[in-house]
Amino acid sequence: MTLPRIFAKVINPRETGLIRKDFREIWSNGVVRALLILLPTVLAGVIPIIFIVLASILPEESMESMTQMRGLLGEGQQYMNDRQSMFYIFSDCLGPMLFLLVPLLISCVTAATSFVGERQNGTLETLFLTPMTTREIFKAKAVGSVILSVVATLASFVIYLVVMIVGDVMLGVTFFLANPSWIVIVLLVAPAFIVFGVLFMVLLNAHGTSVGESMQICGYVALPFIFLFIAQFSGAFRLNVGWYLLLAGVIWIVDLFLWRNTARHFTTERLLR
Repeated sequence: MTLPRIFAKVINPRETGLIRKDFREIWSNGVVRALLILLPTVLAGVIPIIFIVLASILPEESMESMTQMRGLLGEGQQYMNDRQSMFYIFSDCLGPMLFLLVPLLISCVTAATSFVGERQNGTLETLFLTPMTTREIFKAKAVGSVILSVVATLASFVIYLVVMIVGDVMLGVTFFLANPSWIVIVLLVAPAFIVFGVLFMVLLNAHGTSVGESMQICGYVALPFIFLFIAQFSGAFRLNVGWYLLLAGVIWIVDLFLWRNTARHFTTERLLR
């Protein structure tokens, strides 16, 4: 995998070599490769397709509970029938959660393989014997994990976009991108989740002993965000542009703190303990 030319201005040849090495090792790992392919496909493609099918084929008597669910619709969506309402609620409430799980989980997977994998494979000591400084190693591994996560996130958005366009046309629902929240989700929240996942894995590198163990912990990290989205169905609140801007701001502040903290503590002495 060749790095875009724009990165040549901020990444030196030594760092580029390490990034390429990590790319090869990550892709050569069958389990990790399967996760990189399956997570975007299932979360952004398979599950939305299932909802489209269910909304299209379920008999009317099976959708009696939609009367209560209509409380989640805005004033501009009250005209929708039960099938349209079911799909709109999915695209507006659950769709963003499924999409945002991709950058969060993928970044954890790639960073765990890149950082914790060195410790698990016993190559961490060898890496510190190279001419690279610890700062260069940290930056190369973090940037490499971010690049892979961005590629996977973009791929998942393309999959989700195609599936949702088909669903919108089939069910006659307003185009989901008409909701301005998606601009914030794609441009601000998703990148913040990517950086958060990578830096969180760096912190675990000082204590984690295996990639599998680190991935399990990452699964727990996703739970608060899942609960946040599910809580919408209680009717207490509704995630809109303002909420997503607030979420993005909070995560980016946390990212800034994590970056300063992890970069400062990413030292040979700490990592080789």
